[in-house]
Amino acid sequence: MTVNSTSKNLLWLALGVAAFVVSWTYMHRVLLPWEHYVNVTRGKVKSQMGDLYPRWVGARELLLHGKNPYGEEVSHEIQIAFYGHPITQSYDQPASEIVDEQRFVYPVYVVFLLAPAVHTDFDKLQRWAPLLLGALVVASVWLWMGVLRWKPTFLLTTAIVLFVVSSPQIAQGLRLRQFGLLVAFLLALAVWCVVRGRHFLAGVLLAIATIKPQMVSLCLIWFLIWSVGGWRKKWPLSAGFCISLGALTAAGAWLVPGWPKYFFEGLEAYRKYFPTTSILRLILGNWIGGGLSLALVGGLLIYAWSKRRIGADSPEFLQVLAWFFVATTLLMPLLTPYNQVLLLLPILMLIREWSIASRWERFVFAALVSWPTLVSFVLLVHSPETQSINRTPLLPSTLLLLFPFFSAWFLFRRRVLSSPLAVSP
Repeated sequence: MTVNSTSKNLLWLALGVAAFVVSWTYMHRVLLPWEHYVNVTRGKVKSQMGDLYPRWVGARELLLHGKNPYGEEVSHEIQIAFYGHPITQSYDQPASEIVDEQRFVYPVYVVFLLAPAVHTDFDKLQRWAPLLLGALVVASVWLWMGVLRWKPTFLLTTAIVLFVVSSPQIAQGLRLRQFGLLVAFLLALAVWCVVRGRHFLAGVLLAIATIKPQMVSLCLIWFLIWSVGGWRKKWPLSAGFCISLGALTAAGAWLVPGWPKYFFEGLEAYRKYFPTTSILRLILGNWIGGGLSLALVGGLLIYAWSKRRIGADSPEFLQVLAWFFVATTLLMPLLTPYNQVLLLLPILMLIREWSIASRWERFVFAALVSWPTLVSFVLLVHSPETQSINRTPLLPSTLLLLFPFFSAWFLFRRRVLSSPLAVSP
């Protein structure tokens, strides 16, 4: 390594440390106090329990007391912790008056992942969960680098990890104790196994990742298409997935007979008390956005089918997978920023192939990455009022919706540059 490259890596490391310190200081001094005022002090909720609590209560009540986690009794217990009282409401009232019912809305087999924690005090679990999830995010970065066969220096790797964990998307996931970060790790580990020929284990991991089906459904279609293109060699992937998902479903049915019915009823209610949408529908509206989404999914499936015979060691395999990740963040009802953890693969592809990025692409990416840190620093210096409903503390997150579009553009341009037509004769 040359002195010049070492100096650059040290600079990136210093910037990564600065981003980490500024972002997390901002979160604890400004964002969290503001959220506490808006949600708790003003009486919106009794306590901010995060996304882990409903799942933990459901697992505890099912495994220790045999209660249906989707049932009214368990739902009311969760709601009392959040609001101080059970929630009974009509969905035909104005949307502004409908509150999040905080039900257990995951596939029932998520309780097997939480089984080791059902005897743990929840306050203790709340303290340790971000550390565990943060470690999984770091492991995801390492796994994707392994999949890409990219071995940056220790200094550069550390800098990238610091930038990732200080991003508003990951910080939000850690703050909420979101299972989406676990699912992203399972996907990264599954792909790592596929690349190394461990197809059956990859299928098992993909089955476990269905605890958040909306995050993995599109990706699963790609793995199915890919496994069909070379079935004799790739069938263990589908076998591992089907056997594992069948076992999880059956084990869940043994604990809660007929649980899929309760699960889908819960999803239907969820869409009413916590309506969400995709980025594309948010921008273009339900009709145009919905129609374009269907067209894009159709085009992506045709593209994937044409690539079904490529090897897992081919750069095209990861290119297609990255497209499915970007499509998931754009087209699925995953508007909440922490779901952009799925963009780790295309973002790392961009960083690894920095030399092919144009000057304006580098500028845009640098602006998207640095904006949260710069704005957070300004707001730390000129501290906004945290005892107010003014949304100024959310300014660092204002550009997050651009990440999926930028990732899509980079993948498109990368494909164009790698096309034979783009190569000079």
